[in-house]
Amino acid sequence: MSQTEQPLDLETSRILMDIAHELFAERDVSALCEKVLTHAQQLTKADGGTLYITNPSKPKVLEFAIVNNTSLNIHQGGVTGGRVQFAPLALYDSFSCEPNMTTVATRAAHSRELINISDVYGEEDNHRGTTQIDQQSKYHTESVLALPLINQGNQLVGVLQLINAQDSEGHVIPFDSKSEQILTELGRFASVALDQQLQISSQRELLAELSSFSSPQTLLPKILKEAQSLTMADAGTIYLMEDEETEPKLRFSVIRNKTLKIDKNLLGSDEQSSFPPILLKNEQGEDNLINVASYCANTKQMVNIEDAYESTEFCFDGTKAFDQSTGYRSQSFLTLPLLNHNSDVIGVLQLINAKHPKTKETIPFAKHLEPLIKGLATYAAIALNNQILLQDHKNLLDAFVQCIAQAIDAKSPHTSAHCQRVPLLMELIAQAACEDDTVFKDFNLNEDEWYELRVSAWMHDCGKLATPDTILEKSTKLHIMQDGIDLILARLATLDSTQQAPAGNGANQFNHDEIKNIAEFLTCANKGGEFMREEDQARVRELANIQWYDLDGNAHPLLSAYEVDSLCIPKGTLSVDERKVINNHMQVTIDMLESLPFPKKLKRVPEYAGGHHEKMDGSGFPKGLTREEMSIPARMMAIADVFEALTARDRPYKPPMPLSQALRILKNMKDSQHIDPDLFDLFVRAEVWKKYADQVLLPEQKDIEHGNEYLE
Repeated sequence: MSQTEQPLDLETSRILMDIAHELFAERDVSALCEKVLTHAQQLTKADGGTLYITNPSKPKVLEFAIVNNTSLNIHQGGVTGGRVQFAPLALYDSFSCEPNMTTVATRAAHSRELINISDVYGEEDNHRGTTQIDQQSKYHTESVLALPLINQGNQLVGVLQLINAQDSEGHVIPFDSKSEQILTELGRFASVALDQQLQISSQRELLAELSSFSSPQTLLPKILKEAQSLTMADAGTIYLMEDEETEPKLRFSVIRNKTLKIDKNLLGSDEQSSFPPILLKNEQGEDNLINVASYCANTKQMVNIEDAYESTEFCFDGTKAFDQSTGYRSQSFLTLPLLNHNSDVIGVLQLINAKHPKTKETIPFAKHLEPLIKGLATYAAIALNNQILLQDHKNLLDAFVQCIAQAIDAKSPHTSAHCQRVPLLMELIAQAACEDDTVFKDFNLNEDEWYELRVSAWMHDCGKLATPDTILEKSTKLHIMQDGIDLILARLATLDSTQQAPAGNGANQFNHDEIKNIAEFLTCANKGGEFMREEDQARVRELANIQWYDLDGNAHPLLSAYEVDSLCIPKGTLSVDERKVINNHMQVTIDMLESLPFPKKLKRVPEYAGGHHEKMDGSGFPKGLTREEMSIPARMMAIADVFEALTARDRPYKPPMPLSQALRILKNMKDSQHIDPDLFDLFVRAEVWKKYADQVLLPEQKDIEHGNEYLE
């Protein structure tokens, strides 16, 4: 206070203290801004006024929070005014990048000093911005009083500007020294109250933003960046807890250092293992309290160190070695634990070298920032813990899904790994579609949709859990609990030993070679295959008439009616009735999956998984859907399922099918509208078949290099 200034009278001081209490009690930023400006105008008898605030996301502008002008009947912003229609004031010239001094508000922001102007138009300084606003609004700004609002960290919070002080008769007069004192005192309260509420508001927005991240890999860098911004820290690290029972430790996960231009996201990378973890226990099994990060994790307490080189409480040998190797100087440290809702430590946040906002010199972390950084750590821990829990649930679901798939494959060694190979094919087909710039140029999958696709692929045959083993395990046409061909071969052996086989009205003799030929034919017919000729079926029926005699001399046909029907199955090893039973696994799959409470992001799993036996012409099962009624992933599933089955090398009824034959069968299915023609062309054109073959098939199956002939 200068010698000419008089202290404020008791009544004014009392009023200001009441206003201070009112401001600190206000929790709404808009209402707070309105109260600040209203009280400022009333106390200084100003005709107009504006409160500008700074936004951390837009640090180079002053935003209009509220504008009042009694003469112009303008009231914008706050809680009672309309929407603010004024564009923010740029703090720097867009071309020269020099500080913008064309308005009183920006001058006050840069000078960080109170500005009192008796007559804007009589000033030599350029106030072009103010005069332009006057021209637009038909107003005449004369006296101006502007005060920068500075928080406890010496950071600009905003600018409070008053216009045209008035005397008792309404004439414009300059703002007097008392008005300066009043505004300075009010500004001191306002800057603290505003800073607190803006920080709280900013942290609410930050919490919402942090909650929107889908994985720790993207979340952690954001947390560290915000913590550095809040504390003006030059460097920082986030450690994540590995809660192993025998050896709990902290793993380096994110490292940032502005000076050294280091920005590493180590989470899940191979590089993470090259950074030695910080053990929470020493060799004696006691808590490691020597390292500051492990101390925070063990004690759950924040540690603020002014200078690591002068610290006697903690060991900074690792820090000093780093400094020596890089030329860096690690000085001030602020380290705090990240605690979840159960107060369990899930990580540690460490900030290094706070910087002075003006000089950029390294300074200790300010005490008044500790509650703010604790708040940020709380929000960060909530968001991070949600991601960890989500990932844990995801891992559990993945393990459960794959466990079911393995159980299905284990039911039959003859379809072993089918449920594991179809997901691989699905991903290859989907990736080709995402990369395609022709037919599927509009097809793409985000992270959640990829996961949905994978789950559906793993679960596509879950209904087979309800399929009887006697059918699922039917590796030959006569197989029930064991292969029935053995009984027929025993009968033929009886014929061979007696050298007689009466049939019909006469007795036909079969020599050893003839009986051996019959045995080989029936054994081959029993294996099944892609197609059985009608003449071979006729021969089975003819051979059924051969009779053999048991030990009592009773005659029996070589083949029963069931054996004849089974051996004459034209394709595969299943009869019509048995195929109906196994085909029912699709309806069971859909019923099982639709009964599960899948979250919204997995709601299409039943549709994708349940469509792999549908055909494009509507002749498939279980729903008889047409191509237009099926999604693209459901159509992909059909191709993946068929191609895996065709090329599988563990099916007992056929040898491993070469690529040329498998692609030819798929092309025939395309031509007959059984599979999607566009997806088949993509499958061939993008060489999905070749990528799959390189990972799964035997060398002898890879009999072609190009698939162009299948695109004709």
